[in-house]
Amino acid sequence: MGLFKQDIEDFLLYCELTKQYSENTVRNYRNTLERLHSFLIMMRIERTNMIDVDVINAYRQYLNKKNTLRKDKMSQRAQSYQIVVLRSFLKFMIRNGCVVLNPENLELPKTRMRKIEYLSEKEIHFLVKTILNDPSKKTSIVTKKRNMALILTMFGSGLRLSEVLGLKKHEIKDPEGQLVIEGKGGKVRATFLAPAASEAIEEYLKIRGEDENMFLFVSFSNNRPKKSKNFKPITPRMVQMMLQSYANRIGLYKKITPHTLRHSFATKVLFEGGDLRSVQTLLGHSNLSTTQIYTHITDWQIKDLHKRVFGKTKKV
Repeated sequence: MGLFKQDIEDFLLYCELTKQYSENTVRNYRNTLERLHSFLIMMRIERTNMIDVDVINAYRQYLNKKNTLRKDKMSQRAQSYQIVVLRSFLKFMIRNGCVVLNPENLELPKTRMRKIEYLSEKEIHFLVKTILNDPSKKTSIVTKKRNMALILTMFGSGLRLSEVLGLKKHEIKDPEGQLVIEGKGGKVRATFLAPAASEAIEEYLKIRGEDENMFLFVSFSNNRPKKSKNFKPITPRMVQMMLQSYANRIGLYKKITPHTLRHSFATKVLFEGGDLRSVQTLLGHSNLSTTQIYTHITDWQIKDLHKRVFGKTKKV
């Protein structure tokens, strides 16, 4: 067994090549393990087999006192993620015949079920209307149509932002609106475009015109370049800023992110009678436990079911 730093590189290579994790996941794993490595250096620990429960407990205390880049205290959810990654790393080491700390000895801290922010259909309608009525001369009509199509695509399909920005024009040609998506870990799933999204995309592409760029959503400058090779990709940050800007204009003074639209999709499916298993499939969650963040949204369905079953029961 080599140094902890080298073991990290071996693990990340395994995640990238064997597990086929996304670039974002591998990067997050690297950041997490390098944070632990910095702590181990302070503890004068160089090798993985020197890590024991006492060391991890000390690391947990360190994380609990650590501030984020925004000077906020690290959340319990973020702290749990550090331990999840470490457990995966230790399991990898054991599979490769190394004698290291048993990952089962590392219990995950209990976290509260987080509140899910979502937008109603009415709020989505106001958001889209605000985009189309944007009075700014800096915002071209093709940009407005693109933003409208992007928002309706996310709301009507439940795609992750990375999946939406990775869509290619030929992938939205199915007459039934079906999309075949390669999500996290290379997992393939099917979802669908809502009719409103398909219509918005058609309008956007009509104004965009013919070009050789294969991606559906691209960035346009004020003076739109004639050659598609000059089109720039949209960054997640650009989408975030666009969403928050328009949300503020209609008085939605809460944190609206691209993931909020994914939550909005899942919420609508559940409100219309869908179950968690269906939402799990459409969102591409590997485990139902991930989808269970929406459990509290279905409480009204349980209440309604109980009322229908027992509400008219005669007294005995």
